[in-house]
Amino acid sequence: MCGIVGIWQREGGNVDREVLDRFADSLTHRGPDGRGTIIDSEAGLGLGHRRLSILDLTRAGHQPMAYAEKRFWITFNGEIYNFLELRSQLRRLGYQFHTETDTEVVLASFIEWGQDCQLKFNGMWAFAIWDAVEQVLFLSRDRFGVKPLFFYQNKGNFIFASELKAFMALPANIRPGFDPEMVARMKNEESVDRTLLAGVTNLNGGCCLTLTANTGAKVRRWWHTSDHLEDTPKLFSEQIERYQELFFDACRIRMRSDVPIGTALSGGLDSSSILCSMSHVRNRGASFDERLATNWQKAFILGYSGTSHDERRHAQIVAEHAGVEPIVKEIHPGQIAPIEIDDSVLSFEAIQNAEPSLGPWLIYREMQRAGVKVSIDGLGGDETLAGYHEYLPIAMKDAVWPLPRPQRWRDLQAILEGLYKQDISEGAKPYIPTVGNIVKSMSPSIGAGKALISQILEKWPRSHNLAVDGLRLLRSVRGGDNSERSPNWLRIRSRRPGTKYRGKTVAGWSFLQQYLYDDFHYGTNARSLRNFDRMSMAHGVESRAPFMDWRLVCFAFSLPTQSKLGAGFTKLILREAMRDVLPEEIRCRKGKLGFSSPMPVWYRYGLREQVLDSLNSQAFLESEIWNGPVIRTYTEKCYQQEDYVSAVKSWKFIQAHSLMDGFKRLANSGPA
Repeated sequence: MCGIVGIWQREGGNVDREVLDRFADSLTHRGPDGRGTIIDSEAGLGLGHRRLSILDLTRAGHQPMAYAEKRFWITFNGEIYNFLELRSQLRRLGYQFHTETDTEVVLASFIEWGQDCQLKFNGMWAFAIWDAVEQVLFLSRDRFGVKPLFFYQNKGNFIFASELKAFMALPANIRPGFDPEMVARMKNEESVDRTLLAGVTNLNGGCCLTLTANTGAKVRRWWHTSDHLEDTPKLFSEQIERYQELFFDACRIRMRSDVPIGTALSGGLDSSSILCSMSHVRNRGASFDERLATNWQKAFILGYSGTSHDERRHAQIVAEHAGVEPIVKEIHPGQIAPIEIDDSVLSFEAIQNAEPSLGPWLIYREMQRAGVKVSIDGLGGDETLAGYHEYLPIAMKDAVWPLPRPQRWRDLQAILEGLYKQDISEGAKPYIPTVGNIVKSMSPSIGAGKALISQILEKWPRSHNLAVDGLRLLRSVRGGDNSERSPNWLRIRSRRPGTKYRGKTVAGWSFLQQYLYDDFHYGTNARSLRNFDRMSMAHGVESRAPFMDWRLVCFAFSLPTQSKLGAGFTKLILREAMRDVLPEEIRCRKGKLGFSSPMPVWYRYGLREQVLDSLNSQAFLESEIWNGPVIRTYTEKCYQQEDYVSAVKSWKFIQAHSLMDGFKRLANSGPA
């Protein structure tokens, strides 16, 4: 929901309304239903908002919104799913409400509980609250960073926005530029402070910021998941019952909407569980919740025609079982439009190795065209319940240390083999580690580490050469000619939030528990949340994720690993919770594919011309960040040998080029 911006000229002077309006309008795609701005002339502060109307579609829901005789103002992006319960509680405390929005509930909660109101919210959010009397600005981001928020301090200004692109709408004298070192790092990171724009900081999930007229920005981490773990039932049957209860309720409250909702359906376990649970919630008589959407029966499915990524059969089985309308968006390998690739890259705002996020970008565009404003999606299930291939070798460490457990080892090995039996990704190669592999990976021996690196380089020499030779930073960036240096020196000390394990040492957790916790908060999940926010909001569609409900997350991280991996399956507790809810073929499906794109096929057909055009452009070849001629030669050789799997390794450079070019176009269209 929505896009937010703000400017505080802390050294005096008034905010230019034209600048503020343009700043807000740079986020029109996030909020196509209207713009609002307010300026506090006395303080030199302006707040802006682009609205995506989901709750209370009347003018009363307009933002920025005021409360307490206009002492407090808010610009808010997100949803508080338990706003009805909080509103009832606040009414008993004497608060009055004049809208049907969750925004007004956030303001009243802040007045009643101060910053502790964050602990009351079940939702996703990024908001700024301005206290016009005390002249204090408070920014908050939800527990897990579902909704984005960036801030920038320049020449006495404090500026914030929902997206990096928005900063390109600022006047040239305060507009940030790209940080060459962060671009050269070519890392798809999210939960770090530094961003691709120099001086623009990411306010991480679970953090808040306070700023006054006389003090600098003070960032505080207000949430640690590990502080909120619980004692789970000992019996697996009771664990299943509790998980099912939480999951159904997470789906229910995310169906609260005054506009049509739908779901992105892959046919995998997570998205299928969500759609069938939505149907279950509606069919069991949840009409007591008067704000549940009545128009929800649409499932949007990607069809990768002519590739092994096409999962339509499984998705349509689920749609029929849930009694909803399947809407298929087909993507043909030879019909990939360059403008769609460029637009999706610009929306993405990051550099990743593997692929453009074109599939999700197109599916959300299809939703927008069908009049759907909210999508209930399956993010977070894999990282809490160990659904990915890479988690199995980690769990195998626990099966051999500190004491060998042969039966557990065999079960984990069977689970991994089952994942690969249906893993149909282009170029995918099964990796089933032996006990020796796992023991060696746990060894602190430097010699063993060197041997492993040597094996990798022998297996993928082209990948290594492109990584080493593809990057360069010239004199203008580092003060010296580094064109011949390996990129290994590009070590950037970005502060990573400290992981806190409920007062325990790391040794108190299993290898898998530690890995899942980190991957959820700082790795794969953090990136996925960023990706899907950008892809959905690029078309004015809000993505909601029941697996990200904080109650469900805390319960999942409290469970023993055998409740997640066991009996031949990943995500065991979810599968058991979905008995009689999901079709059995889907519930027992072992393969894992996810929302991936058939990049080697695209490189061969639809993307070929765009790839070669980019590699031969003057700007790409003369880049100060990468070695254009080396990358071009490498990719052209791959095309000559019809090695499209290896050719894809050039994508991250092409993507970076497209992203920087897109930002440049936005800046040139703004004020001088």
